[in-house]
Amino acid sequence: MAVATGQCDVAVAWRSRKRGAASSRPWAGVSSRVGGNNQWTRPFGLLRPVDEIAMLTRRYCHDYGATRDHLANVALAARAHANNNPAAIMRDKPLTREQYLEARWISEPLCLFDNCLETDGACAVVITRSDRARDLANPPAYVHAWAQSIPRQHQTMTNFFCDDPLEGPAWACAAKLWDLAEIGPAEVDVAQLYDAFSPLILLSLEGYGFCARGEAGPFSDGDGLRVGGRLPTNTSGAGMSEAYLHGFNLITEAVRQVRGTSTNQVDGANWSLVTSGEGVPTGAMILRGEG
Repeated sequence: MAVATGQCDVAVAWRSRKRGAASSRPWAGVSSRVGGNNQWTRPFGLLRPVDEIAMLTRRYCHDYGATRDHLANVALAARAHANNNPAAIMRDKPLTREQYLEARWISEPLCLFDNCLETDGACAVVITRSDRARDLANPPAYVHAWAQSIPRQHQTMTNFFCDDPLEGPAWACAAKLWDLAEIGPAEVDVAQLYDAFSPLILLSLEGYGFCARGEAGPFSDGDGLRVGGRLPTNTSGAGMSEAYLHGFNLITEAVRQVRGTSTNQVDGANWSLVTSGEGVPTGAMILRGEG
């Protein structure tokens, strides 16, 4: 917005994290008292984000028949993409469905491989006017549309106390995004969906309109999320297998896809969707290439 309104010619946005050490994670410390909304969840076992998302996952599986195989589809697609990405933490660590199903529980029904990584890392994006971008060394990625939103009744992460816990921020954000865009979900060539946990991908697929309510599990079957599938998703390995930078690396991969420089390049990719988290106040944008 600063560039678009003339407040600056060039802006740099960046994200860095130092979370490789367990002691750097916020839930590593123990507080003597719990206040605010946390007083209604923390004393009863919902200690970490994974515990909170596990509750929503149980509800989703109960209502729509999603299975661990559907969650595995998400994890395996991300890992397969990371195995082709030299910058990925999991570059040299293939993952099989058998390994996924045998993994230890973190918070049932979520196992080790349903969780994002905890990593050190950093990345940045440079934003400038389109007329300047055309003269630069790398092909530009144009911001076609963007939106931010949160639904009514929403409570961050513990969205259990509303009429429909599974209709999260993605639904509200998507309505605004597609209203502002000149395309719809069917025209999106590749998606980078925030993946702190594997079920968030299924919820986002439905929220952003790539499949109907309750159909994200079958949508992911048959390599549906891999390059060549129904919707190539998280093609760098993303938070689950490349690095977890609060989704910022999803933006850089979205740029690579519309430039044609991804290590898991989708042929003819000209429209790339990138989203922030499902379960928290969220945002999304559509990037367009020069095609």
